[in-house]
Amino acid sequence: MRTRACLLGAALGLLGLAPACNPSDGAPPQIALSRAPDPGTCAEWTGQPVDRSCLPRMARAGAPLVLEIEERCGACGTTADTCTVSVEGRTLTLSLDGKTCEPPAGFACREACGRKRVRCKVPALDEGRYMVRYGDPGGRVDSLDVVLRRDAATTCSLEDAPSGG
Repeated sequence: MRTRACLLGAALGLLGLAPACNPSDGAPPQIALSRAPDPGTCAEWTGQPVDRSCLPRMARAGAPLVLEIEERCGACGTTADTCTVSVEGRTLTLSLDGKTCEPPAGFACREACGRKRVRCKVPALDEGRYMVRYGDPGGRVDSLDVVLRRDAATTCSLEDAPSGG
């Protein structure tokens, strides 16, 4: 039953994503992945839904920070490969990027619900509070305090994080 719910949730989530086309294509924008790729082909998918992320209570100012995020239950053929990080002022945006592939005709998926974890490499930040946004349609916002303390975190993995977040 859980697998069926994962697949249904993933399928419904795909229908509400923002357009993912290149403006130079000349074609009108389409809803990303509103239709699966043709059998045996793949399509790029930026801003995949994030299920969980690890943010430390305090991060060390002036030092790079490595965070871990986990994709939401994905359908067969969906991969989360990289985390793209952008910093604009006091806003940090994390985007889980990869692709979705339609298996060749007659191919059965072994794994109905993938949940890959990806590391995000954040450049050294100045001291202060940052708003953390996710480049997915969920709209979730977190905050991150960057401090001048030697004991502040420079890494955070989901194994370190309390459950539920």
